[in-house]
Amino acid sequence: MVDKLFGIENVFEITKDEMYNMNSNVFSISEDVIISEQNFTRLNTWLEDKGFRVEAVPYAEIAKQEGLLRCSTMPLIRD
Repeated sequence: MVDKLFGIENVFEITKDEMYNMNSNVFSISEDVIISEQNFTRLNTWLEDKGFRVEAVPYAEIAKQEGLLRCSTMPLIRD
């Protein structure tokens, strides 16, 4: 259903291992800039190919506490 809504070319399917490592847990700071863990190379490359600027940061240690970028940020304003 998501692929019909957004188009298959705009859907990134993660593997079981990527899901376990929380690859889908990124943080967008604007419409075209995304912060992502540096080891999410497949996702980061895909996002860059889609025209996003990816700021890859070393954040893997935080995942050991069962959280990642979105979980460890506290936006002051949310829509």
